[in-house]
Amino acid sequence: MLSTLASITFLISSVTINNNERVYLIPSGENIVFKMNTNGVVVTGTYDVKHDKGIYNPERNSDIKRGDIIISANNKKILNINDLSHEINNNNQIDIEYKRKNKIKKTSIYIYNVDNISRSGLYVKDKVIGVGTMTYIDPKNMMYGALGHEVIDNDTKELVELSNGTISYNDVLSIKKGENHHPGEKISQTNLENIDGNILINSNKGMFGKINKANKSKGYPIAYQNEIKEGKAKILTCIKGDDVKEYDIEITSLKKQNIDQTKGITFKITDNELLNISGGVYSGMSGSPIIQNNMIIGAVTHVLVDNIEYGYGLYIENMYRKQIEF
Repeated sequence: MLSTLASITFLISSVTINNNERVYLIPSGENIVFKMNTNGVVVTGTYDVKHDKGIYNPERNSDIKRGDIIISANNKKILNINDLSHEINNNNQIDIEYKRKNKIKKTSIYIYNVDNISRSGLYVKDKVIGVGTMTYIDPKNMMYGALGHEVIDNDTKELVELSNGTISYNDVLSIKKGENHHPGEKISQTNLENIDGNILINSNKGMFGKINKANKSKGYPIAYQNEIKEGKAKILTCIKGDDVKEYDIEITSLKKQNIDQTKGITFKITDNELLNISGGVYSGMSGSPIIQNNMIIGAVTHVLVDNIEYGYGLYIENMYRKQIEF
């Protein structure tokens, strides 16, 4: 199925890197669409079920609400919507376990037959789909890093608990131009039939997994924090089709990161072409690699909403450390 999707992505480990053995990564900048299958079924809302004895709503009557994650029903593990539907279609009452704010709770939900359809009063989902940017590919093992930050579920407001997932390279259709207080966004095709890789990790340093192939072959050495300077740099990103281009930025400040942070680099977009099209940093740019002095130094992570010409970046050293933890 082909459709359009506007991405809204804005919302130091103990592992050591041997500085005598310089790591080389292939910077990307390509547009990706990702699908994360959740670990359980996420409740996205509830509705009233009118039956012959009154009205039932699982939020009022069974203390289950939007953002809860159903993990079992009648002592059977729930992995997806099909698992839950099977229990709903074959029972009048279901004893469920669900997770809320990392706490396990139990309740019972009731099923009513209305017009020969089993009604539970629940709206649910078992996947999250989004758009972002591939940061790099590790040529040694074909692991990739993307986004530079975690994927948050809009319903749970927490990091998506991932069971598995896939990514696909897709064309960019257009960029919706932004303005201060209202960043722009990337509009992308969402054809998920051609799978180009899997998703193994969803973390605060980005999304990681295995990619099937690298569309580029030139590797860049990663820069360590003490090698990065204020001044001119470039980002690699895609704003139309599958064409990745370099765009000029100015690194305006650098903050040492010895703890788990994602805003070490502050930069300003200075490229007139990119500013004319996007207005500044936009949703879906997250993950775009930052290049300085022929080294990959970081990845775009956030926009400064009050002044969208400015954005933040994660040091590539920290992002790579997260990858090699696994």
